[in-house]
Amino acid sequence: MPKNVTEKLMIKEGQRFLLLNEPSNYRGLVGRLPNKVTISTEPNGQYDVIQVFVASKNELNQRLPGLKTSLASDGIVWVTYPKGSSKMKTDINRDSIREYAQSIGLEADAIFSVDDDWSALRMKAA
Repeated sequence: MPKNVTEKLMIKEGQRFLLLNEPSNYRGLVGRLPNKVTISTEPNGQYDVIQVFVASKNELNQRLPGLKTSLASDGIVWVTYPKGSSKMKTDINRDSIREYAQSIGLEADAIFSVDDDWSALRMKAA
């Protein structure tokens, strides 16, 4: 059986989840979160899972460094960006995100397709 978005994001019971800049239809895709998951839309402390939507290199450069400091010690960041096949205009892709992340001490290690428009790249502290 295919995994839902929550499972792909690797959100577990009791974790803190930070969700930033989500598109209007996204919560319907996420579905039900595991028990006792705390979801925030503004950074405040440390998070086990962070997901940020970015559509440009400028957004990526502005958001990602600050999110690194909000990561719990074994936390993960999902940078969610427009697919090349999407109708959204973008100047980033998997490779440019991976390269920038590496330059600030994050290592990209997995990717998944969120929907027809978005892909998500998982990162951990290097």
